Amino acid sequence: MEVERAEQFKLGDHLRAKNVAETLEKKYPGWLWAVHVDHGLVTVKSMLLSGNWGFILHEDKIDNDYKSVVRAGGEILERYNQNRGRFNNTKYNDLTMDNKGRLSGDRS
Repeated sequence: MEVERAEQFKLGDHLRAKNVAETLEKKYPGWLWAVHVDHGLVTVKSMLLSGNWGFILHEDKIDNDYKSVVRAGGEILERYNQNRGRFNNTKYNDLTMDNKGRLSGDRS
């Protein structure tokens, strides 16, 4: 009985991750969105920006039309001084690195 419930929970996690990733890719294509869902938390990163920074949403706070996901995805792009929308290689190449060789989200 417990195995059945665990498999259903994981299936729900995979479905939520797929839906979040598809929503972000549709709204902001080309940013290589990585999504992980576990224990009610949805963790999202753009692998082009940084493997260390992204955003986390509580799964039960995500609305049916995923507006909160789209808003958070746009905010992380703006944090790196990128336009909301399709990946732009020219603007991406303007990003600077921090002292550890990682893309910097600072706008200073």
